[in-house]
Formats: sequence, C-alpha cells, structure tokens
Amino acid sequence: MATYLQEQWSTLASITYRSNVVLPELMDRRWEPEIGIGQGDTVNIPTFSQNTSATKRSTFGTGADLTFDGVTESQVQLVINQMAYKAFSMPVEMNDQAMSIYVPLLIDGIGEAVALTVDSELASDNSNGIDGFSQTQGTDNVDVTEDDLIAAETQLDEANAPLNDRFLVISPATRGSLMKLDVFKNSLYAASVGNVDGSKGRGYLSSVYTYDIYVSNNLEAGTSGKKNGLFQREAIAYAAQKGLTVVKDLNIEEGLINQYAGYMVYGFKEVKDTFGVEIAGK
Repeated sequence: MATYLQEQWSTLASITYRSNVVLPELMDRRWEPEIGIGQGDTVNIPTFSQNTSATKRSTFGTGADLTFDGVTESQVQLVINQMAYKAFSMPVEMNDQAMSIYVPLLIDGIGEAVALTVDSELASDNSNGIDGFSQTQGTDNVDVTEDDLIAAETQLDEANAPLNDRFLVISPATRGSLMKLDVFKNSLYAASVGNVDGSKGRGYLSSVYTYDIYVSNNLEAGTSGKKNGLFQREAIAYAAQKGLTVVKDLNIEEGLINQYAGYMVYGFKEVKDTFGVEIAGK
C-alpha cells in the first residue's frame, strides 16, 4: 500500500537563521560619501589635535616674548581594499523545475552572507577590528563583571571619548553573565513602559551608563571565550564604496548554467585606538 501513499513538498521552507549583522552601522561612516564609484581607493583622513593648555605670562604687566608652538598634524588612510562575494549556479532545467521560493531564498541569502562576512571582519581583524584595541579588560571565558565594564568605561573617559555614540557589543554568553547584575536587569524594564528607542539597529538590547548594548553572535573567539568590545563610534572608520550588488548571467559555453553572484567593495581602519577597549569574556 505504501506505493500508493503520496508525499507532498511544502512551499513553506524551514530556514536555518544566521547571526544578526550588528557592527557596520556602529562604525564611523562619515567618509563614505567621499569615496564613491570612480573616486579612487583611499580617503586621507587628516587628524587634528585640540589644544589642551595655554601659557601664562611669567611677569604680569611686562612685554615678555611669546613662545610659539610648532603646528604639526598627520593623517590616517582609509583604504578601500576589501571585496566579499557569494555566488551560486544551477543548470537552466533545474532553475525551471525548482519551487518558486527556492531561487529567491538563494538570492536573499547572498546579501546576508556578504553582510555577515563584513560584520565578522569588523569583529575579528587583529589590527583594525574591535579585537584590535590595545586596551583590554576582563578574562577569557570568565564572566564579565561590573568592575570590568566600569574600568573599560573609565578608559574611554580618560581618553576624552565623546559620551554619545558609545557601544558595548557582547556575545550571547556574556549577555548571560551581565543578566546576573541588577543594573543590567533593571535596564530591560524600559521595554515594559514603552521607552525602547525604535531607531536602534539589529541586536540592540538596552542602554546602561553611557553606552548602548548590542548582542552579536559573530564576535571573535578567544582561547575559549569571546572578545567583546566597548567603543565610541569614532574608533573605527568604515566605508562601503560599492554596496551589495547582485548580478545574473547565463553561461552557454559550459552547458546553459544560470549563474548568480553578489558582492560588496569596502574598507575599514582603526582611527582612534584609545576610543575602544577589548573586553574578554564568555
């Protein structure tokens, strides 16, 4: 009888979800409009050091000579030298016979895969990612404590990092660590009284002290734990010269193959090392 029992293929797919893309929108993207298509591969970012003190006249009421400071400034280069892509192909007859949802799912997946690659690089680049900050707090694979976070925040304060646009990006396991602390549990109550800021991006959890907290499952691994980060937006510059672009082609020579590819051209650079702190944890 089993021969005559028909089977059905559902048009509703069970999707394996990817991690949220968190980091690109937390980077300093002010220079993105200056490096559009056809505008080269480098943005020279001039640095400027604010004056921190003045000189007092040694003897009031006299015309003593003034001391002049020499003006010396430098620059940081944001180089557009990265390309991430995702591609797939299938014979035309398979394309014709596949369920209508299949190819759109594949194409949607291109954008997600490219975005996750960029997100991962911003987390894990040892020189220009959030795991490249020279200042560190915490211990690998150990609960992040309130003392760790206060110490990290103090390092940003001592570097005169602006109080706005500060972000703490943590792993799901570190979120579990912080939920043991009253100050973080209490910060979640804002949602129950309608105070959640709808402008926050994906992964936003809450706000504590001087920073917004985001959860990412795409952070760099430590020896056993994860490398979280507390930083002010100006710490890392990021620019996408060519946003996600999906192209399709028919390869006749190799057998009538439909080919799909998506890519993005971008670059990023750590600009202000003291505006970020790597926080080891779970």
